[in-house]
Amino acid sequence: MGNSSTRGKSKSLGPSIEALMSAVTPKHMAALLTMVKEINLAGQTSLDSAVHRAIEFSSGILECDRSSMFIVDEITDQLLVRDASGSDVDIRIPMNAGIAGAVYCKGEIVNIPDAYKDERFNKDTDAKTGYKTTSLLCSPVYDSHGNTIAVLEAINKKNKSGDGFVPFTKEDEVLIDYMAGQLGVILLNAKIYEDAQKSQKKVEAMMDIVRALHGDVGVNSMSFTITEKTPQLVEADRCTLYLVDEQHSELWTISGGVTIRIPKASGIAGLVATGGKIVNIPDAYQDSRFNQDYDKKSGYHTKTILALPITNSEKKIVGVLQLINKASGPFSEGDEQLLEGFLSIVGGIIENSNLFAYTRERKGTDEQGCIEDNPRMLVKEKSTKLVVPMGAFEEGDEEEEEED
Repeated sequence: MGNSSTRGKSKSLGPSIEALMSAVTPKHMAALLTMVKEINLAGQTSLDSAVHRAIEFSSGILECDRSSMFIVDEITDQLLVRDASGSDVDIRIPMNAGIAGAVYCKGEIVNIPDAYKDERFNKDTDAKTGYKTTSLLCSPVYDSHGNTIAVLEAINKKNKSGDGFVPFTKEDEVLIDYMAGQLGVILLNAKIYEDAQKSQKKVEAMMDIVRALHGDVGVNSMSFTITEKTPQLVEADRCTLYLVDEQHSELWTISGGVTIRIPKASGIAGLVATGGKIVNIPDAYQDSRFNQDYDKKSGYHTKTILALPITNSEKKIVGVLQLINKASGPFSEGDEQLLEGFLSIVGGIIENSNLFAYTRERKGTDEQGCIEDNPRMLVKEKSTKLVVPMGAFEEGDEEEEEED
């Protein structure tokens, strides 16, 4: 959630108890105590749960139409919404953009009675969501050292008469300042807990993969374990394992019990297999090397891609591991380093596993058909193999083909 060299500093460490007691009503004080208790409990489940409860309580206590929590993402230098009540739109902004960015940079509470009269307000967000923002109250969420780890934004305070929205009050400023300090500690603890849980799942996933590679399991089961467990290491949505068939200058993979083959130089995987370099693409649609045909056919939207070479003990490339769509932004250098280290261990195991034995046992040549005339055509081979032309199966295609 940020580090001391990249995140902002809050100029407030919260109101004193005396100031809080004198500024807020007993009803609000009771609500604040309930909020701290409930969000602490939610934080023991996950960071998302803690954020979601924080949003709910913030909207209730501040009597506003909706709230948002912008979490500091130091990897991309962005603020991102983990939860916005009433909205399912993924919003990411630069750390210095908009009202939230200004609050992050300056570390001060901002109370705006009319958002459209403030030059810092980004009207594009309303245009994207179809929502009309009137009043805004925004505060840095800070840890015990004053480091800003998030920004809490309350939107459109409700008129007590039920007619329209009104500006936030001075009491609201005290309330959000107190909430921000409490939330900072809770969210940081939730993040530590979540990171520990993720680390444990990564270790378990690694062990499952190693056991599968060492075990006497079938090719399909081994391939399934690798492609299902590896995404957990870097929070990716999909994974494809390609192995190199040097005899036929191809890459092959298994999908749904069917062997899929593509030319060795095909697509992103082919680029890695022939060049031996990691390819990390933060925005697939902005990269000319990405073939959009599969997305158009399947309806799947590829955003980020990470492809790494798999080498054996002699540093020879024996395969390519390709992951699609990291859960939070692009794949990081840390993801690359983690997978590089892992693949350096399993590369030799893969070469001596049933997967590679399957490659060595392949006899004869594949029926190629007239694929040049139809780049999307799939030609069956001996009822369980598919020969796929360049680019037809390269970015996470996981359609299952039944055996005849």
